[in-house]
Amino acid sequence: MMENQNTTGTATESQQEKTFTQEQVNAIVGKRLAEAKASNEAALSKREEELKQREMQIRAKEILSERGLPKDLANVLKYSDEESLTAAIDVIEHTKGFKDPGEKCTFEGFRPIEKGAFHYEENHDPIRDAMGLK
Repeated sequence: MMENQNTTGTATESQQEKTFTQEQVNAIVGKRLAEAKASNEAALSKREEELKQREMQIRAKEILSERGLPKDLANVLKYSDEESLTAAIDVIEHTKGFKDPGEKCTFEGFRPIEKGAFHYEENHDPIRDAMGLK
């Protein structure tokens, strides 16, 4: 019988240890709510950043299209806001090989050299000149 009393006494002690005051419960619940809120805010922040990046990529393609540049350049340009996007597109637009800044740019792509054509002066063939031919 004594053994039964000891087990009952231990069970009562363990039950007493598990009781919390209202302040303790409030602290535990408050802590868990704060953790959940922080987790939700981090997820929301990440989604907002992804949405901002998608919007900027769409805007980049619009601006490139307006200026007559290939839309695929939006994938290689570095930009974080409208100002840096415009600056990056201006640099590309004014680089060697594009038309004057005042004109709308067109991108024609690769054109192979015609057979027998040279990039020197027109009607100037260095081989024919070396052989004394006209």
